[in-house]
Amino acid sequence: MARRTILPVWKSHYRVQGLDADLISLAKVSALCNYFQESAGQHADHLGVGYAALLSKGMVWILSRLRIQIEAYPILGEEIVLETWPAGIDGLFALRNFTIARANGQKVIKGTSAWLVIEKDTRKPLRDVSVLLKNIPENPFYAGENIDIPKVRPVQGLTKTGTVTACYSDLDANAHVNNNRYIEWTMNAFDAEWYRTRRIHDLAISFLNELHAGNTLDILKVQTGQDIWQVEGHSANNGEIVFRSLVSFTDYF
Repeated sequence: MARRTILPVWKSHYRVQGLDADLISLAKVSALCNYFQESAGQHADHLGVGYAALLSKGMVWILSRLRIQIEAYPILGEEIVLETWPAGIDGLFALRNFTIARANGQKVIKGTSAWLVIEKDTRKPLRDVSVLLKNIPENPFYAGENIDIPKVRPVQGLTKTGTVTACYSDLDANAHVNNNRYIEWTMNAFDAEWYRTRRIHDLAISFLNELHAGNTLDILKVQTGQDIWQVEGHSANNGEIVFRSLVSFTDYF
C-alpha cells in the first residue's frame, strides 16, 4: 500500500459569496477568519489531530488568540487562495499561521493563531501539547510569514455600546458561542456608515472565557490611539471578561 503523503501546508480555494461581503461588496473580516478556521480544521483532520480524533480522546481544540493583518480586501465574487500551516508551540499553545492571496498570487492578508487543547469534561488545558503534535511537520520556509500574537491587555475608560444575548445560532459543536461571533460583535461595535470610509487593517483578539446559550454580554469600547480601538465583551451574568480585541483602522476610499 502506498504511503500517504503528509501535506505540511494546506491550500484552499474560496470565492467571496454574497453573505460574506459587506455593504460595499468587500469581504467581511469575520468571513476571512471563518475561511481560515475552515481550512485549519481540514488540515488538522489531514494531520490526524482534527475534531473527531481529539474528541475520541476526550479533548477538543479551543482558539485562544487570533490576529489578522489586511493590506487589501477581496471583493464579492473574487477567487482567493488560502494557505495555512502549523507554526510551532509556545508554552501551552499550538500556533498556526495563514495567508490569503489573490488568484494572481499576490498575498494581501496574513495572520496567526494560538490554540489550546482542553479536556472536554473538565475544561482543563493539556499541559504538554507537544505530545499530541509530535508528528506534525515543521515549516521552516514559512518562518518569514510569522507575526506576533500578543495577549490583548486591559485598558481604562471603556464605554458600553450595546448588549447581546447568546442564542442557538451563535453556538458551535462545542456547545458554546463560536469564536467568530466575537469577531462579528467587535465589528458591530462600529456603525455601518463607519465602514463606508474606514477599513480594519489589523485585528488582534483574545478569547478569555466561554459563553453559552442565554448568557448576556455587554459590549464596550474605547479609543486607545490614532485609529486604534479596544473592544471588549463583559458577561452581564457573572462579570467575567469573555473577549478583548484590539482593532486598527485605516482610510478606505
